[in-house]
Amino acid sequence: MTYYKNSLFISYSKARGFFLGLSAILFLFLFTNSSEAFFHKKEKNLNTENAEITEDLYSKMNDKHIDVAAENLLIALETKSDNQRHRWAQGSFEGYIIPFSTFINELGYFCRDYVEVIVRNGKKYNVYENNACRDHDGEWVWIETRSANQSDNL
Repeated sequence: MTYYKNSLFISYSKARGFFLGLSAILFLFLFTNSSEAFFHKKEKNLNTENAEITEDLYSKMNDKHIDVAAENLLIALETKSDNQRHRWAQGSFEGYIIPFSTFINELGYFCRDYVEVIVRNGKKYNVYENNACRDHDGEWVWIETRSANQSDNL
C-alpha cells in the first residue's frame, strides 16, 4: 500500500518491514550481549528526568507504535537537515530522530547517520545510533546500528 502525506512519498509496507526487521535485529543483539554491556545509564539530559535504560523498548511496542515510529523515521530522513530533531508520539511511546551526517557511500547511494531515541511513559528510554542508505529504488533501507544506548551526537 502506497500513500502520500504532506507531498512525501512513503512506502507503508517497506517502512513496516524496515522496523520489524530492525526490531528483530535489536532483539537478537539484546540477547547475544550481556545486559551490562548493552545497557548503561545516560549522563546527558534527554528531557526525561529520572529516565533509565532497563529494557529494549521496541519489544514492548505494538503494531501501531511501530508504524508511527517507522513513518516518522522516513519523514526525518527525507526532510530534516543534519542535527535537526524530529519528534513523534504515539500512546505511551514518544521519540525523536536526529540525522547528524549525510553522505554518498562507496556505491554511490545517499546515506544518513542518525540517532533515534525511544521513550516510554517519560521514564525509560533507548538510544540507537544508526545508518540508513537509499536503495536503487530510492527507498530508505536500514544498514546498521553502530551503537545502542550511547551516542555522542545528542
